[in-house]
Amino acid sequence: MYDFRETTPFTGADDNQLPAEAMLIDGQYIENLVPGYRTLQVGGRELLKQSATSNVIGISDGETLEYVRNPSREITVGYQLIADDDDAFRTAFYKLSGILHGDTHQVSFNDDLSVYWNAVLTDVDDVPKGRNAITSSFTLFVPDGVAHSVATKTFDNMPYKDVPVNMLTGTSNQLAVTTLYGWGEHVFGSIVPVTNTNYCFKVWIDNPTFDTCAKLDCSDSSGSQIVWAQGNTISAGTSGYSIVKVTTDSKYANIKCQTVYTFNHSTSVSGSYGYKEAKLEVGTVPTPWSPNPADAAYYSDTITVHNGGTYPVEPVITATMHADNGFLGFANSQGGVLQFGNPEEVDGYTSEESEVALNLAAVQGSHMDNQAASNNLYWGDNPATPNEQIGNAIWTQDSYDGWKVEPNWPSITGTHLYWNGPSIKHNLAQTHNGNFTSNLTWDVMTRFQTGVSQVGSLETTLESDGKPIFQMILKDNSALSDQIWWMCYYKNQLVVNEQLDRNIFTNDKFIQLELQKFGNSVVFRVSPWVGNQGRETTVTRQFTFADAASVETKQFSAWFMRDKTWGESTMYLIASTVKWQNVSWYTDIKNRFSNGDVITIDVANTKTYFNGNEDRTLHTLGNQWDKFLLPPGDTIIQLMPSSWAQPFACEVEIREAWL
Repeated sequence: MYDFRETTPFTGADDNQLPAEAMLIDGQYIENLVPGYRTLQVGGRELLKQSATSNVIGISDGETLEYVRNPSREITVGYQLIADDDDAFRTAFYKLSGILHGDTHQVSFNDDLSVYWNAVLTDVDDVPKGRNAITSSFTLFVPDGVAHSVATKTFDNMPYKDVPVNMLTGTSNQLAVTTLYGWGEHVFGSIVPVTNTNYCFKVWIDNPTFDTCAKLDCSDSSGSQIVWAQGNTISAGTSGYSIVKVTTDSKYANIKCQTVYTFNHSTSVSGSYGYKEAKLEVGTVPTPWSPNPADAAYYSDTITVHNGGTYPVEPVITATMHADNGFLGFANSQGGVLQFGNPEEVDGYTSEESEVALNLAAVQGSHMDNQAASNNLYWGDNPATPNEQIGNAIWTQDSYDGWKVEPNWPSITGTHLYWNGPSIKHNLAQTHNGNFTSNLTWDVMTRFQTGVSQVGSLETTLESDGKPIFQMILKDNSALSDQIWWMCYYKNQLVVNEQLDRNIFTNDKFIQLELQKFGNSVVFRVSPWVGNQGRETTVTRQFTFADAASVETKQFSAWFMRDKTWGESTMYLIASTVKWQNVSWYTDIKNRFSNGDVITIDVANTKTYFNGNEDRTLHTLGNQWDKFLLPPGDTIIQLMPSSWAQPFACEVEIREAWL
């Protein structure tokens, strides 16, 4: 046998010096605050009796239960206090009284520091007289009778929150199919990389026709390819993941993620394959697919909250917007509903607007000469005598007409076989959303001046990439007659061919041509531009064409025409305009919630905070705060944004409680 020897020096402290039930009040042990104080025992933390209310019904046996409720609870703390003398004894009680008195305290006990009680001092036992070493007790009143968890639990609607971020947006875990030719590439997206960083791209390739692989196409700031990183090949007829990795340096300015056909050099042969789960991430080890946080699929529309306590708790809900939204709704599986914002709010509205496609006066000097479209048999129907778009048109200005575009006839010399003269063409401005969509209607208006004593012709055209769609022509082929010809075409079909009397039509020299298209209905109209003593005559011809609603027009052109035997035409254009009508114009409005806004809902205190500040304007009538107590077990909370909005990020925090 050997003698026992303690090898650890005594420091005057012992980790177990506090009693098992030592009381922690507002974060501090009384033993550490009051010299000579020591907790002896604690009672009242165990089973809590229920309070039952019943009624006697007549002479029936027993009673009828009306309701059962949980009452408050009292916790009794027994203690001892030992002091060296009377002064120390009195000073210790002064300190103890200061610690225990006041409003509600958070109280825990050393044998279970995971919970606390909201308690207030309500009773004290007598202290033995004439001694400086005593034992006594005091009573703490716990109004709700419940032990609350010190730690909180958080649940959210972000199932991919702890998964490495997918840097590509719009990818999916659902199989899609693409068809490529030869060395064709299917691009998933690109990023601006960080220098000295590892990137890994993974994609599932399903049953390719040719050998196929993933690829990272890396370029420098000038757009030149500097790295062509290729992943493992998925052979034709097989399936699997293709993975490719790169490590960036200072030259890398762009990384593009693709899949490519690898061993097919024939550009005339096509092939197909399925793909899914494309993911680009930081690191060298690929992780399971996840959507990008910018994708709506990143957030679920429910949260399952597990209350592991034995008492219903009131949550704190925090919603973070990642896009515009006007409404927040929460419904739990117990039938409780909370609503904030306006459920009727819209993201914006659509209105029908008119947009200018061409204002000829505003683009003076920028026209392209001799490119007008014409496929009418009337002009040059004899192949031996084709029409000639030659010469040039010029912009001139005078005090009467303002700016106008007219032919420069002296620029045309030599012998010409048939109709000849300069032309102009202008592209039509696209609509505000960049589309020439098939449901657009437009109003085309040109006006020009023609001389009474001279002859000539003017052709105005709405065309699409050199193909005439709508054409209107005025022609005067006799200097001795007041007759003018008005002709209208739809594509290659002559639909109007009429002779008009200039003097009856108008005795003013200004004439306006107008075209309107609404769906398949097309209206051609000729009218005086300046009225003269009520002698105006407007000639209108309306047609329905089966394909007019879907036809596109992209350019406006005009051709100033003269016959080889006629003199120079005086016709010219003034302030010609083209307008898109009934354009669907979407106007975005500022919504109640914007990207980055944080809304916090404190159910226990029926308060709502907007970006950290209390905001009672968010509440809607009928909120069922009392039904948003979450009972023990699982509760599903349904999240509802505006019908047009993307899902929002949401966290539900609870503090479990026990009876």
